[in-house]
Amino acid sequence: MKKQTPGRPCGSSKNVKQDLMISAIKLFADNDFNSVSLKDIAKSCCTTSAMVHYYFGSKVNLIDNIATDFLVPIFKEVLQCAINKENPLDMAETVIDSVTVIAVKHPYIAKMWSKNFLHNDSNLAKHILPHIPFDKLAVFTEKIIQGQKDGIINKDLIPKLVYPAIISNIFIPISAFDFLLDDNSSSEKIKHIKSFILKGIRNE
Repeated sequence: MKKQTPGRPCGSSKNVKQDLMISAIKLFADNDFNSVSLKDIAKSCCTTSAMVHYYFGSKVNLIDNIATDFLVPIFKEVLQCAINKENPLDMAETVIDSVTVIAVKHPYIAKMWSKNFLHNDSNLAKHILPHIPFDKLAVFTEKIIQGQKDGIINKDLIPKLVYPAIISNIFIPISAFDFLLDDNSSSEKIKHIKSFILKGIRNE
């Protein structure tokens, strides 16, 4: 029988690593970033601190991995699919539909974003912001500007704020304010989100 290397986990390393990242995101969604330790993450994932150290070494490296291996690939794909659309309204609708799916499938991402990215001094945001695909965001912004020139997009909008505004108007209703609703089902929230955002973007 082949001996297990000390500190090296059994099973699929990809699955273990992703489970640890998801556990970390859930903890960051519910707690202050600085108060979450690697031990907390390990406990949440029913494993040991040694396992977390094996994959990430430190909390900073863990955050870098969450950004580069989990969050950024998801949103890069969303942006790429969107900016491939010729019509800027179709582009915006693609972002809305795709990000809504993400928010419903991974509600902890929406909650983490709402808690950490609405504050400029968030340590978590500072670690993740350098990994944002600004090149693709620039293309998105240019298409919004062109849409304003063509009379398709609301001219009162600030083009650079359109994408973050879409994200905010999806993630915040998905992750909060259920106490205000008689029906807090995802389908009702999605109808509200899509109607609210598109009516604000469209030039009428």
